[in-house]
Amino acid sequence: MGSRALRVTLVVVVVVLVLGFVADRVTAHVTADQIATEAQRSERLPTKPSVSIGGPLFLPQVVRGDYHDINVDVRGLTEDGPRVDRLRAHLDGVHIPLSDIVGGNVSRIPVDTLDADVELTFTDINAYLATQNQPDALVTDIRVGPAGSAVKLMATLHIGGQSIPFDGTVDIGVQPAAFTVTPRELGQGLGSLVPPALRDQFASLLSVTIPVQGLPFNLRLTAANVLADRVRFTAAGKNVILDPNAAPPGATVVIPDPAG
Repeated sequence: MGSRALRVTLVVVVVVLVLGFVADRVTAHVTADQIATEAQRSERLPTKPSVSIGGPLFLPQVVRGDYHDINVDVRGLTEDGPRVDRLRAHLDGVHIPLSDIVGGNVSRIPVDTLDADVELTFTDINAYLATQNQPDALVTDIRVGPAGSAVKLMATLHIGGQSIPFDGTVDIGVQPAAFTVTPRELGQGLGSLVPPALRDQFASLLSVTIPVQGLPFNLRLTAANVLADRVRFTAAGKNVILDPNAAPPGATVVIPDPAG
């Protein structure tokens, strides 16, 4: 092969590679946009989420109709409970037929598994707690804040006609759709004012359950981590269908797990 023919061959190869890369990125962008649209419709999200698709090559995933590295970023969710400042979900096992992508007809997306970070700021948690305040209750003005890697709870207790401030460290308990804050102890000053027989009762009054309901993608909270201005929960979900025609408002359709 002459030098001219070699140069032509190299040019053709480079052009093919460039066109392939461009087609790969364009297809990834179109698919991500369609997933974002269906996620917003199906999960009744207030705004269109940001969606990105990972992996060095995207077109092979398109041909198979299976995607294993999709990230969805949702901001500002408000359901029953505090506002969710940010939710970042990673979707694995997303199934979209090639024909739906080509025809722009993506309307039903099964997803095998998801994991996510769910972030609630202390400002939003306290705004919610303020709406639950009852002026004539034994415990009022409940607030939470960071205490290093832990959480502190502040409140006012009303004992024998006295209003006594409480400021103590609490433990966080995580439920699938809520979390609890429970005092580790009443504190030296407060403990001396409360009769021993009533300490469990007052500790119970200071224990608060805060709902985190209506999360998209059938996510359930699994653990908590305290940051400087917020609590970051990990969450997980599985066997979810993104389908605005099948899911009633506020709900997610779940495929029964054949494995039980």
